[in-house]
Amino acid sequence: MLTALPVIMPLPDRDFDPTEAAVTWKVLHDAGYQVEFATPLGEVARGDAMMLSGEGLDPWGWVPVLKKVRLIGLLLRANSRGRAAYEEMLLSTSFQNPLSYQDLIPEKFSAMILPGGHASGIRPYLEDVILQAFVADFFENKNEHGYEKPVAAIC
Repeated sequence: MLTALPVIMPLPDRDFDPTEAAVTWKVLHDAGYQVEFATPLGEVARGDAMMLSGEGLDPWGWVPVLKKVRLIGLLLRANSRGRAAYEEMLLSTSFQNPLSYQDLIPEKFSAMILPGGHASGIRPYLEDVILQAFVADFFENKNEHGYEKPVAAIC
């Protein structure tokens, strides 16, 4: 591990892509990095249920009765490793105790991960002015050696 400072992963309240967040969390966690999470109000986030179950991903997924019939949706949803990583992430103390966006301070983190998503709950995340200000400040903040801190935006 390169630093004792944690990595921050801001998430929306709901609808983040479970694979983008959980696989990234798992890789960093397994490598010994501490990953902290943040949500708008410091409440536990929920991943995109459609990407976990596949329900609604089929071309007929908008039809109430037919959406339960998953064929293509089973292929398009998060794969088994992604779903397993998501379940493990859900149980982590840091995921269960997120910070709020307003409590984020760039100097407290060594790197930032910004996972995406495609469902409606992602839009408030993208438009949150408090989170936007933190991200902008994070880009300006340097590490203890004067170098820019890594930022990863997925999707």
